[in-house]
Amino acid sequence: MASNTIPYFHTLPDKDYQKVVQYARRRTYLPGDVIVRERTLTDTFCIIETGKVEITKKFADGDEMTLALMEEGDFFGEMALLDQGPRSASVKALTETTILELSRESFEQLLLEEPPIAYGIMRELGKRLRETGALLISHLERKNKELQEAYLGTVQALVNALEARDPYMKGHTERVTYIAKTIARHLQIDREDQFALEIGALLHDLGKIGVPDLVLQKPGPLDTEERYRIMEHPQLGEAILRNIRYLERSIPSILYHHERIDGKGYPSGLSGQAIPLFGRIISVADSFDAMMSDRPYRHRMSLSQAVEQLQQGIDQQFDPEVVDAFLAALEAGELDSILQGST
Repeated sequence: MASNTIPYFHTLPDKDYQKVVQYARRRTYLPGDVIVRERTLTDTFCIIETGKVEITKKFADGDEMTLALMEEGDFFGEMALLDQGPRSASVKALTETTILELSRESFEQLLLEEPPIAYGIMRELGKRLRETGALLISHLERKNKELQEAYLGTVQALVNALEARDPYMKGHTERVTYIAKTIARHLQIDREDQFALEIGALLHDLGKIGVPDLVLQKPGPLDTEERYRIMEHPQLGEAILRNIRYLERSIPSILYHHERIDGKGYPSGLSGQAIPLFGRIISVADSFDAMMSDRPYRHRMSLSQAVEQLQQGIDQQFDPEVVDAFLAALEAGELDSILQGST
């Protein structure tokens, strides 16, 4: 993961860097001190203010690998912002090192109060995940299944962070993903594309992390400005993820799931087959789950009402082939677990 580029936090304007510092806690370590120990729990994202650290990973077979040597202006511990699981690598100070620690709670506050700075950090985080992933792939190339599960785990951590902000969304992403995968099987999409669709479905609402809670949880109709904020979420999600190479094929699910067959959707007003298939699939899955779920401003529909709405939306909002695949899965009982409240 070594890089010849300027460390990220050296590229920030000083006024932006100082805003980040306001949310951080400063700690100093001596040479040889362990800053983060592998397989321990921490919720801290760390910026190196001064000094140098080594990041190492120990594998189950006993192999140990140096992932990176980092100096002033770089960062580590990015996964602490996404999940509460054990750390996947150890970090040791090589020289006297001063660290700025940013907790998950502090980062969420930064996201609310300084979203452009927080989005920039998240985009850099995405690049880091990509670089780390590429390094680990070279070491674990014979373990593709485990690697896919690791990707899914990372993505699920992002989803959990989003759903934690809105109780009405709890389980929504999981259900949409299940429905989308079922539709994909009926459309005979190949397995590689199914995996890309699954990732996209899990992340389809990621952009809502940039929408204020007052808008997300409003118990009544949204005004014009609030609707505009909600309608930004596909583009915000795409912006956050665009630099993560392994997610490139999943981006259409995120960017185009609110497009309509008749061209009256957003953000691009695409119509018909110009809408990528992943977007057309997520549109049906997302709409069905929304209709079958309680929201702050309305109660859920019955199954028959939701199906009727999908059928009425054919060639207007929804792709007829995708709706047909959905109905075939419904008729075959493949969505019973969703309807019964579990997957």
